[in-house]
Amino acid sequence: MAAALSRFSTGPAPIVTGEYRLGDVRHITASSERIKAELGWAPAVGFSDGMQEFAAAPLRGEPG
Repeated sequence: MAAALSRFSTGPAPIVTGEYRLGDVRHITASSERIKAELGWAPAVGFSDGMQEFAAAPLRGEPG
């Protein structure tokens, strides 16, 4: 996710050190398979398109 956001926002590439700080989330998994199987839901926007849109969106709270 960090790599996609840096690519679409022309920011610096993330640096992965393998170290973590107190309070960092070290393990996380996310999948839409269960909601798809149980409710028939599927995302309308793919990951790459969503990250590109998010990276270009104005900051929340700023007058638009």
